Amino acid sequence: MGFINLLFWVIYPYVAITVFVVGLVLRFDKDPYGWTSKSSQILERRMLMVGSMLFHWSFIFVFIGHIMGLVIPPSFYLSLGISFSSYHEIAFYGGAVAGVLSVAGLVILLIRRLAVPRVRAIAGIDDYVTLGVLLVVMSSGLLNTLGFSLFVGPYDYRYTLGAWIRSILTLNPNLTIMATTPYTYQLHALLGLLFFAVLPFTRLVHIFSLPLPYLWRKNIVYRSMTKKEAPKVKSQTE
Repeated sequence: MGFINLLFWVIYPYVAITVFVVGLVLRFDKDPYGWTSKSSQILERRMLMVGSMLFHWSFIFVFIGHIMGLVIPPSFYLSLGISFSSYHEIAFYGGAVAGVLSVAGLVILLIRRLAVPRVRAIAGIDDYVTLGVLLVVMSSGLLNTLGFSLFVGPYDYRYTLGAWIRSILTLNPNLTIMATTPYTYQLHALLGLLFFAVLPFTRLVHIFSLPLPYLWRKNIVYRSMTKKEAPKVKSQTE
């Protein structure tokens, strides 16, 4: 049992992180033109817009929620006067809404891949692996947010799962913490690491090329060209 815990909670995390970092570097170096989301909007627009908007916007809140709960220590919130009950309410309702919307968006995108012939014709294994891994990871997280909280009771994962993640990031892994963590949270942690390990080899790499400069760049003004400004085109008879 000791080796299993060592494998899952020390070796596996660092292997996944290494594959993630090295994979990103190699992907960018060997396949820079493949660093794209490969948009299929021209083939089908309605389901793409609904599913993509639901997933992308809710995923941002899911990501922020994970940073707040797993990376930032509980002592920071206590210093602000935020008790466990107050934090749990924010995490529960915010996580539930964001989780449900993100999973709904993923389901729509998966149905689109399977149901629309033109989109299905260009879909590769990469597309299904990407959507499948995301759906499983986010569904397991939603299971903890809703299922565990509703049927078992409030659980402050910041002192177990969060403490373990912080120990991994500080290169001082504490595997004894995860040994006492509920199995559903352990499963979500393992799936989350799998997500990071396969991310460099999927189209999800485009999240690291988010065009943030667009948020503060100057507006580009377009106007119609006057007759005087229009270039003169010589006729073929001249």
